[in-house]
Amino acid sequence: MRERKDDGSNIGCLHNLGRCGSTLVSNMVHKTGQCQVLSEPGALLDIALLAFQSPKLLNDPRTVAILRATLLFLAKSPDARYLIKIHSFVMRILPLIHRALPRAHEAFMCREFRPMLLSFKKAFTMNFSYRMFKFIFTSIGFITKESVRAMESQGVDNLDKMFLYLFCEKTKTFIDECVSRADLISYSYESLLADPAAFTSHFLDHIGVGSQFTELALTAMKEDSQKNSWLSKKEVDKRSQATVTILEEDVEFARALAERNFGIKLEGGNLGIVGLPNLWNEDK
Repeated sequence: MRERKDDGSNIGCLHNLGRCGSTLVSNMVHKTGQCQVLSEPGALLDIALLAFQSPKLLNDPRTVAILRATLLFLAKSPDARYLIKIHSFVMRILPLIHRALPRAHEAFMCREFRPMLLSFKKAFTMNFSYRMFKFIFTSIGFITKESVRAMESQGVDNLDKMFLYLFCEKTKTFIDECVSRADLISYSYESLLADPAAFTSHFLDHIGVGSQFTELALTAMKEDSQKNSWLSKKEVDKRSQATVTILEEDVEFARALAERNFGIKLEGGNLGIVGLPNLWNEDK
């Protein structure tokens, strides 16, 4: 029997902010036929939720050991290559994944904040109030009552501001992790649309699949990445007939909040992230 790769070198992890093209990229990797794609495994979300409810667990070596065992269990074939698309709310344990499997190939997918929020609103929030979403998120464990109070102390008083705050928080987690790492590469949805072939070639090389499979991967761009799910374009359009908008005052709130609380500069009407570290095409 071949010796198992316990260092994570056959595993890619795709972190993301949500509604930023990560499902499309995962489908592109699947199209190559060279990599098993696991989308948002519940086991990783459970670990993240537990750690968020008890923050001291983030510094507990046993959490890293459990996370390592879970990742290796998910990637159970030593001869296969895996891409694990990680739920956006698992961003809080991003630093632990590197400690658990230092040789895993990690990437971060993002998008300009404004179109990302519009996509969230169209897909999820048309029929929910701020109060209802707070109840749902705290009940599931995505956020704690303490974190809600912290957000509201900074001026969060509606659903759009809440999502924009969470985008900032998760982006800051990524930026902080990049301080000591050059191997954690960032990709944007905008750069995927601008040059699909170059984006895909770089991403496939980064996760260990190989750029020679770029042409196969690009065939996924002709399909609805959420087909046959409740997030498919057809289903989302069916649920949200009204025009989705964001108030300019909320856009300005996000711009000021990002710089004041998180040290993140957002530019333009679409709130693009300025100076995102380790960009795949920063030298282009």
